Amino acid sequence: MTQPYPHLGFNPAPGNVAAVSALKSKLTSSAETLANAHRLVQQLQSGNSWEGDAATAFREELDGALPDNLKKAHTSLLKAATALDSWSRALHGYQGDAKSLDNEAKAAQDKLDAAQDREKNASSNPDLKLAHQTFDDDASLQNAQARLDKATTALNDARDAVTDAQDHLSSIKRRAHDLEAEHSSAAGKKATLIRDATDKLAPEEPGWFDKAMDWLDDNLTDVLGTVAAIAGLLALILSGPVGVAFLLVAATASAATLASRLSNPAVVASLKDGFTKGEFDADFWSNAVGVAGDTLGMVPGVGAVARGVNGAVRSAGAASEALSLTDHLASAGSKTWLAANRIAGAENPLTAWVVKGAANPERAGQMIDVGVAGAGAATGTYGTAKDLIDALDNDTVNNVGTGMDGARAGSFDGAGNGATALKTLKVLLNASH
Repeated sequence: MTQPYPHLGFNPAPGNVAAVSALKSKLTSSAETLANAHRLVQQLQSGNSWEGDAATAFREELDGALPDNLKKAHTSLLKAATALDSWSRALHGYQGDAKSLDNEAKAAQDKLDAAQDREKNASSNPDLKLAHQTFDDDASLQNAQARLDKATTALNDARDAVTDAQDHLSSIKRRAHDLEAEHSSAAGKKATLIRDATDKLAPEEPGWFDKAMDWLDDNLTDVLGTVAAIAGLLALILSGPVGVAFLLVAATASAATLASRLSNPAVVASLKDGFTKGEFDADFWSNAVGVAGDTLGMVPGVGAVARGVNGAVRSAGAASEALSLTDHLASAGSKTWLAANRIAGAENPLTAWVVKGAANPERAGQMIDVGVAGAGAATGTYGTAKDLIDALDNDTVNNVGTGMDGARAGSFDGAGNGATALKTLKVLLNASH
């Protein structure tokens, strides 16, 4: 690795400001998501914005500790993000000071080199050899003595200049070491703040949480994809409001997966090279299938929200009395849930066609849908597992997984979510007339 401060000879302010800022942004975003989830759970628990049998069933299923855990997690991540933001600004300042010291060290080294050259020239002056020589007359002796004194003075001055230059360079490096100590102390304090901020999330073992956060940061796309796939499977298996809740979780996780995937420059570059240079390699297909799957996975959630907001707007337009912002939000939330419930119960046209003529079409269709979703959960789980265990990473398995995901996206997922998208467009277009 290139030495960032070559004239100091060491790095007094190690760290990556951009990486710290990026992690801070992710933690802030996660904290905001948790805060929104906490507010939604509180609204659902209160019963003010959602009533009826479905609401009662959902509240009975909801873990009483969930709101408290969401609040604690939000507070912890927000504190950690604040500490990281402070450290990012401090690190930027330390590295600016280190750069200034490195520039000073360069100037001091140049001055020392010049002084050493001067000393070398002065020490090679032949007049220095006049000492202890004898002369026949006083005039020659006085002339030789004057030349010797001049040469000696020049040599002494050159040596003094070397000493001064060496002392100056040493003082700069001492200041750099002082900066290193200050940087190390501040980093330790910030690390303590982050550990304290996350004490509700992290286990007792020191360092484990930091490693877990690093791993999560490196593999966030795969983790979110796995969450989306498993939530989608549970949405099919579980009935009632819990199943609908998992449908929305799956859609939200798919949207987050897509955002995470497209924020990776390597993914964007792979897709771009495929379309512009014809580089349709394994990476291209893996990324293309991933983007397609994420996009399809968002459809139920986007459709539910769009139809819910549309319904709320239409209801507000038909209302005779003025409604508050809270009333509008409550109406949109209620109608979004109703739309999600309808989407969850909608029939997949391709599945219906496949099971047509079966002895028990409903049962056969359910088995197909669960099997397809189960395949997605399996490939998603493998993607996360291979990130945890390197030995599981296998090109053949990866390619098979990509093929399975591509087949799902191009068949059952495409048909089911495509039908949802068309129905949503129909609802919105009818509302505009």
